[in-house]
Amino acid sequence: MVINHWQRIFLVSLCLCVWVMMTAGSVLAAQVAPPLVNSVQEPISLAGQWQFYWGQLLSPTDFADSSGSAPKGDTIAVPSSWAGQVLRPDVNGGQPLPSFGVATYRTQVVIPPNKVQTHTMLMIESIGSAYQIWVNGELVGGLGIVAPGNSTPDSQSETPQIHLNLINITPKTGQLDIVVQVSNYSFRESGIFGDIKIGQPNTIMSYMFNHYVLQDIWLIGAFLVVGLYHIMIYLFSRRDSELLWLAGGCLSVAFRALLLNKLLVHLMLPNISWTLLMYIQFSFKFVTLFTYIQLIRILYRQDINETIHKVCSAVSLGSILYVMSVPPSIFTRTIGMQIFIIVAVLSYYLGVVGYYLVLRNREGSRLNLLSMVFNIIAIVHDLYLYTHQLPSIQLVPYAILTTLLTQSLIISYRYTQFQQRNVQLAHELQDVNRNLEAKVIARTDALNVSNTQLVVLTSQRSQLMANIAHDMASPLVGAQLMLHVLNKDVLNIQEKQHASNMLTTQINHVKKMVDDLFRLSKLESRQLDFAWEEVVVHDLYAEISSYFVQMLQAQGRMLSIEHVAPSAIDASAMVRIDRQQIYRVVQNLIENAVKYSQDIHTPIELMSMVRQSIDSVPPHYEWYVEVVDHGIGIAPENVPLIFERFYTRNNRLQQEGSGLGLAICKEIVEGHGGRIYVRSEQGNGSTFVFTLPLIQ
Repeated sequence: MVINHWQRIFLVSLCLCVWVMMTAGSVLAAQVAPPLVNSVQEPISLAGQWQFYWGQLLSPTDFADSSGSAPKGDTIAVPSSWAGQVLRPDVNGGQPLPSFGVATYRTQVVIPPNKVQTHTMLMIESIGSAYQIWVNGELVGGLGIVAPGNSTPDSQSETPQIHLNLINITPKTGQLDIVVQVSNYSFRESGIFGDIKIGQPNTIMSYMFNHYVLQDIWLIGAFLVVGLYHIMIYLFSRRDSELLWLAGGCLSVAFRALLLNKLLVHLMLPNISWTLLMYIQFSFKFVTLFTYIQLIRILYRQDINETIHKVCSAVSLGSILYVMSVPPSIFTRTIGMQIFIIVAVLSYYLGVVGYYLVLRNREGSRLNLLSMVFNIIAIVHDLYLYTHQLPSIQLVPYAILTTLLTQSLIISYRYTQFQQRNVQLAHELQDVNRNLEAKVIARTDALNVSNTQLVVLTSQRSQLMANIAHDMASPLVGAQLMLHVLNKDVLNIQEKQHASNMLTTQINHVKKMVDDLFRLSKLESRQLDFAWEEVVVHDLYAEISSYFVQMLQAQGRMLSIEHVAPSAIDASAMVRIDRQQIYRVVQNLIENAVKYSQDIHTPIELMSMVRQSIDSVPPHYEWYVEVVDHGIGIAPENVPLIFERFYTRNNRLQQEGSGLGLAICKEIVEGHGGRIYVRSEQGNGSTFVFTLPLIQ
């Protein structure tokens, strides 16, 4: 893949962004955590077994009671969630603890003598969803408002707030007695589910920067650069919507990564409420999903099923509405369902991309397939990570970054292809321009001829459209009337059956007209392939006459048949025909003869003859067929129009026929190399004749 101008700009911009972020991070680190001798030391974790008092909000005075009635507690691992843990049989009836409730944690920590009366800092990662903390009997801090424990608390009596918290303390003794009151009625995790660390301020700040700032600020910067880069490209082109969807996905991921950072978001927005933060965090993952599937739909427009795509889009938007319409205590506990929705939606697009990679090897499909697989693995991995079932690091941000960079490369590659195609077209245009003058003159002459033909065709088309509209109006009006009648409750069964039969007749008439018009169009455009075969004339006539004699007998009519041919050529005379189409010609002529013959006792005549042509040059032998009726005949001025579309013998449109039968006959006969014509006298019947050349 050749790297074009825009790709070079993108790579340079990305490198500059990383350099700027790293420089800014170094400056911030220098300001926040100045290098000291012990700055390389890690803060001390207070993870381990803590005393635990379920359903009680105890203060240090409760533990200092000299009456000997100190509260009886249990032990629980920190960090961990109390939800689902089973304590003593007399605690919660021996059943697993629920997610929502109140509790008190207590531990005692011994610190070195040289740390006494020294400024020390506690770093509390995550306690859900509100707490306050005492050290050596002194209230030193907390987050949110803890729900009271002496009544039936609920989410209304608690103000949740969960984020990284730093608490300054100055130990006065070598032992720290730490008491933490916790209430949780708002979050899926309960209790002290994040680590608590203690150390010197510079150690804590250095650890915090390395673990919560440096990594995320690089990811956020990368997403911002990719998003802003594609916005610039779109502003230059103003036409490719995939650029905006890609930019939207990058910016939404960058924004959500900022909101998920336990430190940066509260440095930038110190007064933002935890509830609003949760709404934005959880909804933005579906915003990212929505923008991503729109991007895939544009890249594989012809391959994505529109109905399924609309369902996936509706599911994404519906998930956003779900998150925004229920309290955090509900949507934070349904993260498994939300992950399932994301994986299910991505799996469809993964299947589409994988299918077309295997069958068509579409451009970019291999990269998309790998990035989608990585995304699904990362989502499932992080689900286990968030539920503390797998000790690892987050993979989703890296998977999303990989996916967006992949889309950026695919779009850039397509731009390269477009640019190369434009260069090729420019060269071709130069070649065309060299001969343009001569071509313009030739095309102008051809255009004049075409304009003349177009005037004639436009007139014919207008007349044709008027005929079609007029001829379809009557049966459609009749069908509408029958439908109206059928909706009435006053009809009995026989009347409804009669109306239904009439409706069927009208619909069949319209269908026959459409079928005839379609067949005539294919004949005129030479798109109807004939099933050619060579047939002996004598055998063909015997077969046709036998068939139509029986057909007319069933209708109560008579068909007079006669075949005349010189004995010398009769036995060997053969024609090359499409048997089905010739049957259609004879049937149309006989049906017209029956329709316009008023006396049912007068037979229709079908005569066949093998003869030498009379008015053709050079002369040749032909099969001559005529159908004679003794009906109303055709006026002399209308004889030349008889084979035009939508013409009938009484020179008006009528419901009984489509007006296309004779036009179809003309196209079929001429397609066989023959000709068709009529001899008629008004009031004395008509004779329709068609001839087909014999095989020499």
